[in-house]
Amino acid sequence: MALFGKKDEEHAPDLVYQQLRLAADRRARFYVVVRTRDGKQHSLPGLIESYEGPTLLIDMSSGVRLSSTWKGQVVECYFRIVAMAPQRTEQHFMFASRILDIRALSTGLIVELEKPAAIESGQRRRSVRVRPVPELVGLLEVRRDQSPDDGPLPLAALDGYQRITGVAAQNPLEGEATAPAQAPASAASAASVTSGQPPAQPASSPASDSQPWLADISAGGLRACVAPRAGEGGEKGPLTRGDRVVLRAILHWPGGTHQPLDVLLKAEVSTRMHTGSLPGGVDVGLEFVFDGKLDADGTVTWVPVRDGVYRIAQWVNAVYMEYMRKVRAQ
Repeated sequence: MALFGKKDEEHAPDLVYQQLRLAADRRARFYVVVRTRDGKQHSLPGLIESYEGPTLLIDMSSGVRLSSTWKGQVVECYFRIVAMAPQRTEQHFMFASRILDIRALSTGLIVELEKPAAIESGQRRRSVRVRPVPELVGLLEVRRDQSPDDGPLPLAALDGYQRITGVAAQNPLEGEATAPAQAPASAASAASVTSGQPPAQPASSPASDSQPWLADISAGGLRACVAPRAGEGGEKGPLTRGDRVVLRAILHWPGGTHQPLDVLLKAEVSTRMHTGSLPGGVDVGLEFVFDGKLDADGTVTWVPVRDGVYRIAQWVNAVYMEYMRKVRAQ
């Protein structure tokens, strides 16, 4: 991981200054990540207001709420610098800092941070998000959460949970329903979370009881397209903010080099769009809150998700790297 500052102490302030100046000049979105007592992380967006003095001032929007009790707390900071020429590139940076002051303004908040001695090249694992091609999604199943979070759950009990159906998947480029895609050759030998189930159909296969369409995914959550109930518009539907669901997903690796990833998760609805990624659907953002671990006796134990699901982070990174290889080859 590249460091900007520590490798050459004599020029460290200049290197940090250069990166912060670029971020401010290009109005790069700046995120301050705070962790509450219950372990949850909250990513607060803002812009660099000033980087000239001994401290760093961050201007946050009026929608951000941050108590003065956060003064003195150590936080994680992230920003991204985008260059459009000669071709579009992105650089991600991160550093740890301490909140020195929080000042309320009529337009929002000004958060004063310690200026870092060094800035690392990197980003939050859960923030990397990809839009996988349909052939990589073997299954996406969403059911209403009807189980407690503490204690194991018999896997068979999930079959009785209400299933949230999706929309008939279409090719977004052509607007026509696609023919059922063939899963990678390795999919036939995939180990399934649920024993005795038939092979899953790819997400691009239209069906009368279609599964939710996976619009995008990161280690911390995903966006799915689901169909509203009959007579309901985009603002209503089977899921609303705050609802809890149980997700099961089968994700094929690019190139079919590994066994498909089969995951069972609990998630909470964090956002709800008025429109969907596909006609007739509504997009719903789901944040992972529990990772299901399957025991040898057929029960599921729920483990809290702190900073994304590592297995999904690996898969997302593989999909992203495959995309970048194809872009460079063009």
